[in-house]
Amino acid sequence: MKNRGLLIACAALLLAVPFAFAADAVKAAGTWDVVATTPDGEMTAVLTLTMLDGQPKAEFELNGARRAVSDEKLQGNLLTMKVEYEGNVYDVEAKIDGDAMAGSWQGGGYSGELKAKRRP
Repeated sequence: MKNRGLLIACAALLLAVPFAFAADAVKAAGTWDVVATTPDGEMTAVLTLTMLDGQPKAEFELNGARRAVSDEKLQGNLLTMKVEYEGNVYDVEAKIDGDAMAGSWQGGGYSGELKAKRRP
């Protein structure tokens, strides 16, 4: 009888764990206005994030053109992805904090910082 009670308690705990993590999950989805520092000055972009099976799917518009995005991942509040631009692949990494994002990019022999704000 004691084992049955322990088994029920363990099962209840296992069922509750996903909900505890879901409550702490960062909200990444939305449209973000991005400003990246580059060797040539500031560059603006629009990042649109949707969630698919718990992972982000990104669309990235830079200089009026949609860019190929791959390897999107969200671990805690850390968003990572790869963005193609002018024949190079750039690694992008940013931490999401509410409606703001800050991070860095690197690729093609260059690197810089970026900031973003979620549109209302």
